[in-house]
Amino acid sequence: MKSEKIRVAFKYDKPASYYDPANISFAPEYDFLENIYSTLLEYSPEGELVGSLAESFEWVGSEARFRIRPDLRTIDGRRIDAHDVETSLKRLFIVGGNTHGDLKDVVCPDKKLTKLSDNCPGMEVRDSGKTFVFKLKEKKVFLFPMLTSIDFAIIPADSLDRDSLKIKDYRNTSGPYFISKDSPEGGIELSANPAHFHYSKSIPQEVLFVPSGKVDPMESLELFSKNKADFITTIDSIPPDVMIDYAKKHPGEASLHATHALDTFLLIFTAKGLRNFSERERFAIGRTYRELFLKDCLKKPGYEAAEQIFPAFGGGALSEEQLSGIRAKMLAADIGGIKEKSFRAWNVNFTGSLDTIEAEFEKIFPAATLQKIRKIPGRVDYAAEKLAEPDFYLMRTDMGFQEDINLLSYYLGIDFFSLEKAKVKPWLRGYIANPNKNERLLMLRELHFNTLSGAAIIPLAKTPYTALARKPWEFNMSKYHANDPVWRIFQP
Repeated sequence: MKSEKIRVAFKYDKPASYYDPANISFAPEYDFLENIYSTLLEYSPEGELVGSLAESFEWVGSEARFRIRPDLRTIDGRRIDAHDVETSLKRLFIVGGNTHGDLKDVVCPDKKLTKLSDNCPGMEVRDSGKTFVFKLKEKKVFLFPMLTSIDFAIIPADSLDRDSLKIKDYRNTSGPYFISKDSPEGGIELSANPAHFHYSKSIPQEVLFVPSGKVDPMESLELFSKNKADFITTIDSIPPDVMIDYAKKHPGEASLHATHALDTFLLIFTAKGLRNFSERERFAIGRTYRELFLKDCLKKPGYEAAEQIFPAFGGGALSEEQLSGIRAKMLAADIGGIKEKSFRAWNVNFTGSLDTIEAEFEKIFPAATLQKIRKIPGRVDYAAEKLAEPDFYLMRTDMGFQEDINLLSYYLGIDFFSLEKAKVKPWLRGYIANPNKNERLLMLRELHFNTLSGAAIIPLAKTPYTALARKPWEFNMSKYHANDPVWRIFQP
């Protein structure tokens, strides 16, 4: 039986005002925003770079030109054009803090913007708002892919408070959906905008967010099984093996979506952990946890052991010789001398049967403290939040990129790679500025190798991202990206 409404089991219980493209730390924030805003460019389900708000885009010398779709309007009929693009990007540059790529450093590197009327020499509106242009000194190979990130969402200028620069109107948006009913408890309702280029009668016409998983990480599946939710997202807490098993047992009820094995489980030492433990000790701790983790998860469908951060088919993948050297270091490390050493770890977003794993880990390291804290080291003010800095953390995260500058920028902005903080921005600037792909990949592989060979990160396992939709809803979502555009769900 067809329905125009889809109920989304969602990990957050926040009002609309909580969400802002300028401040994205976790996947649910990204998921929500990509349904109410559009970017200049996007990726198709097949992984191809295509126009979004821009109906066409091209390099003309060192100028990047975007022809804005002529008929795009908000639900109340306000036209969206190149002026909205300029305002949105200026606003982002002024507010700062976005996590997926530093566009300002590309287009306005030496200009401090403090208000929307300030001029950014690298941006220009032409043809009475029909064309938006980045005027650069040289062609930037990463610019077009960078612009697909929802950090660079186009917010209609009238939906912004020009003084505070906060979003004041979530009804008039640039995306396939707008907020038709807000909720302080997170039960937000979206409605489709028929004027949007992604609109069709086969997509959900109404979307209801059902907050779940705050107490019980398996709550979304319970809601789904009791017909209280129709869609469990790829970024839910439910382990992939549970989602795969449920779809197999309920073929008449559930459609399964699975990406490639992009969801990577990692043990990551913080700056504090790198100081407090030697390389050998880090390998010993990581090896112990990895063995416990793999012993548990490899029995389940969807999991496979991971030896590196980037996928083997990716541009940053290591050679077999490099991996052999890392394996040898890990095998040579033992826990002698550190069993009684005190240290603290955070479980950021691991779920499943980890209580058993962590209990076994704490038997081996009785002075260790493992806490479930949904904070990301590197983006935490420990003093202000009265939190003790961990020595390492456990995080599931998306590693499905070859040269994804948005994800690379995000990870360089937290305690992740083995670069010292002072060297992060110069490394990233050098990487972006280098037009030679082979040279960039050498930089990426070197960073990858140094991170793993120095035991700054211990890869554990990888799985696909999985999602469930209640039939007759079907998926047309990408296998190359871990996101949840509701407008890529349809009824045949």
